[in-house]
Amino acid sequence: MKENKLYPTIDNSPGESGVWWHEQNLGPLENLPFLTQFGSMKFSKVRLDENMRPHLNDGIEIHFIESGKYDWRIEEKNVELFPDDLSITAPWHWNGSPSGKMDMGQINWLIIKPHEYAPDQPLNFGNWTSISEQYQIKLGKLIAAENGIILRKAKLFKKHILALKEELLLQAPGYELVVRNIIENLLIDLYRHLSTRKKKIGQEDCFISKLTEMINDDLTEKWIVEDLAYSFGMGKTKFTDEVKRLTGYPPSSFIIHLKIERAKQLLTSAEELGLSDIAYQCGFSSLQHFTSAFRQRTGTTPSKYQQNSYVSNV
Repeated sequence: MKENKLYPTIDNSPGESGVWWHEQNLGPLENLPFLTQFGSMKFSKVRLDENMRPHLNDGIEIHFIESGKYDWRIEEKNVELFPDDLSITAPWHWNGSPSGKMDMGQINWLIIKPHEYAPDQPLNFGNWTSISEQYQIKLGKLIAAENGIILRKAKLFKKHILALKEELLLQAPGYELVVRNIIENLLIDLYRHLSTRKKKIGQEDCFISKLTEMINDDLTEKWIVEDLAYSFGMGKTKFTDEVKRLTGYPPSSFIIHLKIERAKQLLTSAEELGLSDIAYQCGFSSLQHFTSAFRQRTGTTPSKYQQNSYVSNV
């Protein structure tokens, strides 16, 4: 990467190269007060970076993975970021690498500082942008609606990130105006993508709700994946992929998860039922099977779970 004479790249350590402009090293951001950080780092070996641990900041933080795989934490959720993935967090969302470990690969990020934005305040970027007030408010609501957003295979945004990096490195005459236009185009594409995503999430939530209700209606049923898939007009493979993507479990494990959740409810609310009765009502073939599955999922036995719940309620 060619080093800019006015604003050099960061003083790279062995195994890393790239740029990082921030409050203590503004560089080309000096004339762009709405952009408080921009970084593009390539790691050729695994390293620890305290700056990458979970943190808060004063703006909307966007990460784009160019290559490699990164373990990430957004609020209470651990995720893996892969090439072409995009993460978006609001100023009040904790995000970063749980351990500060940066694996081999390339990661890009920027922080756009709004004039106003909080859980109880609508998004207002200020007077630098021509994006309408209503558009900004709607975008703010979409970002705030989730505790951090991960967009998978978001190749659409790569062009904005690369164009932004090029303008900041070259700083040709008028680069400030070009950067503003790039940021606006990025935000418009983000709004369009999140609007479509919101509708899709609603459909996905409906799918999982219906599946959960169907299974919970009769946990003693020996559910067959092919039959469940047919009920939703899907083939077995697509159904399995969708359930795993949306719940984190393959169908058979999701069914066991629902059985365990029902068992927890009965263990804490149905004192008149014995463990064998609870095992039967939750669809386990035997008390031994119930105990084994319960311990595997919760780290304790049904009887100890029940005892602890009684003690905590006293």
